[in-house]
Amino acid sequence: MRWAVAGYGDVVERRVLPALWALGQEPVRVWGRDGRRAARVAARHEVPYGTDDEGSLTRGVDAVYVATPVVRHVPLVRRVLAVGLPVLVEKPLAGGLRTGAVREAEGGPCAGVAYYRRLAPAVHRLREELRGSTPERVEVRFRCAFDPRPGHPMRWRTDPALSGGGVLADAASHRIDLLHLLFGRADEVRARLDRRFPEGAERSADVELRWASGLRARVLAEWSDAPPVDRFEVSGGGRVHTLDPLDSGHLRCRAATQGGPAVTQGGPAVTLGGPEAVGGGRREAEWMLPPAPNPHQPLIADFLEAIADGRPPACPLSQGHLVDEVIVAAEQSAAADCAPVRLPPPAPEDTAPLRPRRPPTTPAATAGPARPTGA
Repeated sequence: MRWAVAGYGDVVERRVLPALWALGQEPVRVWGRDGRRAARVAARHEVPYGTDDEGSLTRGVDAVYVATPVVRHVPLVRRVLAVGLPVLVEKPLAGGLRTGAVREAEGGPCAGVAYYRRLAPAVHRLREELRGSTPERVEVRFRCAFDPRPGHPMRWRTDPALSGGGVLADAASHRIDLLHLLFGRADEVRARLDRRFPEGAERSADVELRWASGLRARVLAEWSDAPPVDRFEVSGGGRVHTLDPLDSGHLRCRAATQGGPAVTQGGPAVTLGGPEAVGGGRREAEWMLPPAPNPHQPLIADFLEAIADGRPPACPLSQGHLVDEVIVAAEQSAAADCAPVRLPPPAPEDTAPLRPRRPPTTPAATAGPARPTGA
């Protein structure tokens, strides 16, 4: 397929364009507001054209990848869908910009949001482990250094008018999407958003999501110079499942036992050193299921399969919109001194059961980046 890519930032250069080439696709155009920068990025990646002509984004191509600042996501997705082309857009779909929902049409072109962690092998294993269980709480912690100075090419992320929010929209959005994947749509949100940049984006977010089932999830995310953290932990029914770090593929299960083997629903555990008693009548099992070197390769591979099969991609637009609802509710709660905010009633497409997707396992989907041999 011939692809146009809207945007020329870090994710395009490090992940999107290498993934398209590795999957045997044909990127033919890079578009951005700065035509000279678009041309430089295109030349570095052996793409024929780099341009600032927005009208060319949908001409002579079969699909479009949108990786601009968030403020342009929804307008560009609408433009691409209006001419009947498939579109895959970076996350968040809109964040807190309230640009209005954009949804896939019945029988329309394939459209998805790039929440690529849905396809991580360790996340797939965690879904299997949680099947039939009754989780009670989830704790998600994320911290990394991010403090771009004025003039830095990533400074736009500190302006919520461009980025749709701060660390909540930029990093916590991925973790909130995993909560939706594992447990469905939440019902209520409470949040505190603090330590804002001069442009207004928050550096820290403390968000609690509640489900009618009684499940509670706390998401703590911050940009700071303290030691980095990225942990996703699910507890309930005498079991604790931990992904730590989230992107390492290291999944650990601890379970209360009566002297028997470790509890590992969904098949035998591929453990590190075998189940090990850790005291107090508890057992532990571990899995190492690392993601693809370039996580956008399985994401785009799944999108291509979805087009061919006529099915939704790993994260359709309607699911991406759920994260935006949480971000908007969190901002409302923070403005009301952490008051609870009920999420709006779900649209019918938001309550439809998701078809489970296994991570693509073809060599092209999981291999490292490849370069063309003469574009």
